Amino acid sequence: MNKDYSDLQKSINAFFEELSQEELQKKIFPKYPDLFTTIAEFRGYGIPWQYKKATETYPVNQKMIFFESNLGKQYTGNPRYIYERMIERFPDFTYVWCYHGDADILGNPIIVKRASEEYYKLLAQSKYIVNNTTFPLWYHREETFYLQTWHGTPFKRLHWDITSRPIERRSTPDFYAKSTKWDALLSPNPYSTSKFRSAFRYEGEVLEYGYPANDVFYHQERYERTRKSVRDKLGIMDENVPVYLYAPTWRDGKHIGNSMFEFDLLFDPYEFLNQAPKDAVLLVRSHHMSSSDEKLSNLRGRVIDVSGWDDAVELMCGADTLITDYSSIVFDWYCSRKPVIYYVPDYDQYVGSLRGSYFNLNENKAGQICKTQNELFDEIQKTAEIKTTSYSKFYADFCSLHDGTASDKVIDYLLSK
Repeated sequence: MNKDYSDLQKSINAFFEELSQEELQKKIFPKYPDLFTTIAEFRGYGIPWQYKKATETYPVNQKMIFFESNLGKQYTGNPRYIYERMIERFPDFTYVWCYHGDADILGNPIIVKRASEEYYKLLAQSKYIVNNTTFPLWYHREETFYLQTWHGTPFKRLHWDITSRPIERRSTPDFYAKSTKWDALLSPNPYSTSKFRSAFRYEGEVLEYGYPANDVFYHQERYERTRKSVRDKLGIMDENVPVYLYAPTWRDGKHIGNSMFEFDLLFDPYEFLNQAPKDAVLLVRSHHMSSSDEKLSNLRGRVIDVSGWDDAVELMCGADTLITDYSSIVFDWYCSRKPVIYYVPDYDQYVGSLRGSYFNLNENKAGQICKTQNELFDEIQKTAEIKTTSYSKFYADFCSLHDGTASDKVIDYLLSK
């Protein structure tokens, strides 16, 4: 550390020496986030001792890449599909996955538990780290390249853009500190780029490549193979059986602690099937931040809880109609060109006082909007006969970058670093 840098650190620490970390987060961060992150980095906040020790002990492995998705809960999303393409192209790399689920991960990666000592050791050694949420690090070593792939196209407002909240509750110190250290952020379209920059106050490099997770929709043989595999695993052997996927997002107003939110089904699934075409199947997938075990434990027959199914893209391949609300899954679904129904019984509350949205769903829609259970039941009969849709305006705005090559574009970019 040079003398000027050291003197600056001492001056800042002296100026704020009477403020604790908690006070800095509450008093300084909301109005002066950049100042807070400067102080935080000086003071070493958000750097677990295991990681710090590992950076002092181990050099960076130029051929090691570390993947994590949804806090290590799932083998899914953009990290999964970047990884699966990488092991095809570069089998000589060392691959690490943070994962504590039951899915079979292709290849032979090193698997670690989140926040374990081995986790931090390998995170520190990896040249590339890839996530679709965030690592439990505010800052990473300079030799490491951090690709943030994110997930989905935003409809509901994010972080600093949630103007319905007071400024001190729009983002968090740890998320903001982490986002300032992303080396690159993946975006599925120009619209998302604009919202990401605003919501995250992110000024770094953005890669408008589309999402690797959606490549499957542009490879017919691969899509059909995935579709058959999913339906076979679910016991749906007849290709003509209509499958509905209900995939709502989490609700901010029902926080139950530890970044988890209460799940509410919002309609009667058995009455749904009574109104649906004969032999129809309803798949229910709660968000990974929703606590749904108790609510969905009694589902039976042709109503199937698929919340434990790691990969939403696989389920999208297997289903025929999506039912969703404010979830970003809908923008990925558009790549399939299959019909969608918006079920939003709490629309006025959600886009008003609760969370807010980036656009009016009534004015920018590509699917029927249903605000009551009866409206939903009326609509499901209509979509049963629809196999493909155009949604040309929505597709042009949100999906036009997708062409089935996003994984390769990301990999080529990473390896140029």
